[in-house]
Formats: sequence, C-alpha cells, structure tokens
Amino acid sequence: MALGTQLIRIRRTSDGQVIYLATALRNTADYPLNSAGQAAFEAAVGAGSFTLTVDNGAIIPAGTIPPLIKPGAVTSPAFSQKIQAEDAAGTGTSSGPAADNNVRGPYATSSDYLVYTVTGIPTTASNYTLIVRYQSVAQASGIASLIINGAAPIDFPIEGTDGGMRTYTATISLTPGNNTIRIQGKSGSPFFQDYILVTRPAG
Repeated sequence: MALGTQLIRIRRTSDGQVIYLATALRNTADYPLNSAGQAAFEAAVGAGSFTLTVDNGAIIPAGTIPPLIKPGAVTSPAFSQKIQAEDAAGTGTSSGPAADNNVRGPYATSSDYLVYTVTGIPTTASNYTLIVRYQSVAQASGIASLIINGAAPIDFPIEGTDGGMRTYTATISLTPGNNTIRIQGKSGSPFFQDYILVTRPAG
C-alpha cells in the first residue's frame, strides 16, 4: 500500500472554474496513478469519500460532499468604526473639538441624547461589539439607555467615576448599510459621552 498527498481542485460545475484547492491522502493501490485510477479517485472525492484539507486550513470531513463555497472563507470583511460624540446628532455641550477625551453632555434623562449613525455595515449579524466611552463627574452611579435603530431601549449602568473615564461594552445586532445608535440618559447621576466604537471580526 502506498499513500501520498494528492492535490485536488474543486471546480464549479457550470463552467469548470476552480473554486478552491484541497488535499487528501490517496492510496495508489486503490487508485492507481493512471487515467482510470485518477477518474475513480476524482469520483470518490466528489462523493465525499475522503477527508479534505482546504488550502486555508479548513477541514471537510469524510462523508461530506465538497461544497461549492470555500469552507472557512471570509464572507464578510472585518468592520471597525469609531464616532466621536462631537460628530453625533443630539443635545449637549462639547468640551472641545471631535477627539478622544473631549466629551459632550450632560445626559441625565431621555430628552438628553446623542444619535450616532454607523455607516457601511457590511452584513446582518448579531455579533457586533459596541463600546461606549463615557465620563461621570459624580461618585454616585446612574442609568443610561441604548436604542438600536429605533428598537426598545436597553438600560445599562453608568459607573460613578468622579471625573474618570469608563467604557460600557455590549453585543448588538446590526443590518447592512447605515444604522443608528441612540444613547440617552435615564436616571441617577448625569454622564458625558466621549465616543462609541463598533467592531466585528471578518467572517
């Protein structure tokens, strides 16, 4: 019995275009290195008889017909967008131009708010990470609300930082294109907003 690593080209059935490359172990006793053996090997690969290792490291286990979309391929690019409070729409007074550590506020009730427009969201997904950076000038805590695309408010705690900066992190769902994120006061100590950061890994 002779085993060897065989390069495999997974092709689109409509035009024969190579979609991705993979490798598998080929037993030349069962699949000789001739035209008949090659045809039998290709048929077995197409039927899912072999474990395939895709060129990006993904594994297609034996018993699975090789898909016509590359497994593990990046279907959506990574996303990252930071928006300064000074560039959002809403209420509040800015301490300076749009930049980190310059804040805007205060926000104490639902009529005190900023609406951030996040642009160019690449895909619908529920694993976008939202980071809200804020400042509180009191030691007492407060409560703020987060509203995504006009949905129901989601309350989150504001830590009493006595002038220090803190961040609140949430996992949110967004849709392709532009999305709005409204951050408003609710109760307790007022706070000031610095920026938001929205990210998502590729995939």
